[in-house]
Amino acid sequence: MDKRASDYEVYLSPKPARMKEPSNSCKQIDTLNEKSWERRYSNTSEALELALKAETLSKTMEYEKGMAYAGLNRSVCSFLMSKNEEGILEKLRISHRYFLAQNDQVGLVRALNGLGNLYDSYGEYEKGLTYCLEGLKHAERIDYKEGLGDLLSTCGNIYSRLLDYSHALESYQKSLVIRESIQELKAAASSLNLIARTYTSLGDFDNGLLYYNKSIELRERLNDTGALPWNYLGLASLYEKKGEPERALLYYSKSRALNQKSKDRRLDLHCLIGIGRYLLLLRDTTRGISELEEALGIASSLNAKPLLYEIHFLLASAYELSKNMELALLHFRKFHTLKEEVLNMELGNRLKNQQISFAVEHSEQEAEIYRLRNVELKSAYEEIEEKNKDITSSINYASLIQQAILPDPCMIREHFPESFILFNPKDIVSGDFYWFGKTAGSNYIAAADCTGHGVPGAMMSMLGIEKLNESLLHSDQVSEMLSYLNRSIKRSLGQSGKAGESRDGMDIALLCLRKAGDQFKMNYAAANRPLLIIRKESDEITEIKATKVAIGGFTEDDQVFASHEFTLNKGDTVYVFSDGYADQFGMGGKKLKTSKFKEILLSIQDRDLDSQKTILDSFIKEWKEGQEQTDDILVMGIRV
Repeated sequence: MDKRASDYEVYLSPKPARMKEPSNSCKQIDTLNEKSWERRYSNTSEALELALKAETLSKTMEYEKGMAYAGLNRSVCSFLMSKNEEGILEKLRISHRYFLAQNDQVGLVRALNGLGNLYDSYGEYEKGLTYCLEGLKHAERIDYKEGLGDLLSTCGNIYSRLLDYSHALESYQKSLVIRESIQELKAAASSLNLIARTYTSLGDFDNGLLYYNKSIELRERLNDTGALPWNYLGLASLYEKKGEPERALLYYSKSRALNQKSKDRRLDLHCLIGIGRYLLLLRDTTRGISELEEALGIASSLNAKPLLYEIHFLLASAYELSKNMELALLHFRKFHTLKEEVLNMELGNRLKNQQISFAVEHSEQEAEIYRLRNVELKSAYEEIEEKNKDITSSINYASLIQQAILPDPCMIREHFPESFILFNPKDIVSGDFYWFGKTAGSNYIAAADCTGHGVPGAMMSMLGIEKLNESLLHSDQVSEMLSYLNRSIKRSLGQSGKAGESRDGMDIALLCLRKAGDQFKMNYAAANRPLLIIRKESDEITEIKATKVAIGGFTEDDQVFASHEFTLNKGDTVYVFSDGYADQFGMGGKKLKTSKFKEILLSIQDRDLDSQKTILDSFIKEWKEGQEQTDDILVMGIRV
């Protein structure tokens, strides 16, 4: 037997003799730890075995560095395999303290990323983000690109949890560039998948599909079959949000089938929930309950509370459909309790409390280190908080300006007593706007949807209102008014068709109504926004299509907008609106859609216009429960 094999036997003996030459043994442990780290993604179970072996040998040799790296690797591998074993956080903390004390920058960066991932999984986002940001400083200091790529990816995950998709996308894209530059292609495929997931969350399904396919292509080229189930899970979620449940089911099933080899319980859990939702959509409660009960068992073992309360909600719905009210009530109560617990926990985990995230150690020296860092962090966050207050104050003031420029709804009611304006901006200020103008004998109404929302959209809306006011000085014909608006917007934004110019613009519906005896004559012209007419005591909606171009952007300067003329009788109702209402996502990621919007309008035609506004507002709030508002919402109704 050679000396290496002989040494190995001694390390595993119950009572080892003290080694006179530990250097070779320590090198062997270092090698085991490096192999474990290298294989953490490609073969996580083998990497965990190597870490456990390194840990055993390190304890025998009392080799602190070996124990620190083995504890780090063991914790990281356990996390990747969804094994939330007892003590995983403490092992990671011990490793972190060792690397900090020894000024081991590589180990410190890895440990900080591990802590970021772990606290993210616990739902303690402020702690996770703090550790990641600290890790980025160390990684940049030593130009440790692998660490930078990993930390940026983890930051992206946390920003996604906080619904800050712009920062998430920025972090993932930076991580992708780094990973591609150092030929970490499996990690790059993960970044592509995460970018796709973020675009999907933003409702940009085209880019979502593009990046999912890029990730799948790269993983197939690398024969990284173990990671492909996550791509198909992402595609399933995308098609579910697009309102294509059959294609979503196909990818949920494909993801779960491919997962049989690696048996990642987190992935299985998401697939089971998605399949359960689909089965309930089909009202197949027996199979749906079976899938959801299996998901409940996995979520309970992982202590995944946000998913647990979603499962209880779906089970409550399933048992209600199957007329088992006792079990439906039981699961609804569990859903309510867990949801309150999770929401309360998240409320207490705001970023303003990040200064307490390091107060987790017990020794006086370590406590002093963290206290000093908390002082710095507290000062930084107080400064950020103050700047946020200034920014929010400015936006609130901008909202007052926008409200002042928008027409007074009371003025519109003077001319159309039976009317309403449902106006719900996504943010403090809005990219949707409504407009009212009048000339002798004619009243003009417009509903517009500018590019974007928030501050950029609001700036466009103010420009649109100004140019509509000007248009009425040049013509009283709705078609010519839109042509003028198009030319004016393009001229104001310097849009001549050259590369790199602003593409901003708006969609708009413009009406002109004139009293003609007991009737009204109405002219309508529009850019991408339709008109809906419901005749008195009719059970049908007449939809008038718009000219299929926008105002501004790439639209030609001489664009003509088709004009339509109608006669309205007393009791007829017309509606103009932005796409925000119909595009709102609700529970389960389902979009409301225009067809459902029309159904609602038909169902409330026997109501006065004030009641219609209340019903529409209540419905959309219930529909989007648990979901972020997708876009600005504007609906205008007029009954003549």
